[in-house]
Amino acid sequence: MSKTFDIINLPEDALPAIDTLSGDMRLVAEIVGVRAALLLAQRFDGTPIRIWGYRRWLQNYRDRCMRAEYDRGGIAGVDLFRKYGVSESWGWKILGRTTDDRQMSLF
Repeated sequence: MSKTFDIINLPEDALPAIDTLSGDMRLVAEIVGVRAALLLAQRFDGTPIRIWGYRRWLQNYRDRCMRAEYDRGGIAGVDLFRKYGVSESWGWKILGRTTDDRQMSLF
């Protein structure tokens, strides 16, 4: 019978050096650290995982930033769209969205 070790309780000197890891494990460890990478590996135990959804969150954040900057004034729409890397037509769609749930959209 093998004993299962809990990675979270391993001492620092028991963790592998990042340069000894390979492939995706090393990439993950470079981003979140060795302990967190090992915790993920232990939790998913070889199951392929796909991490998605971050782009939508980033787009929502970008849109809020654009709206706030535009509302503060001092920047033309075209310059704002260029700054945030969106087309002019998409930028106006972003700015045209309501930020107040009580207000109805005309379009």
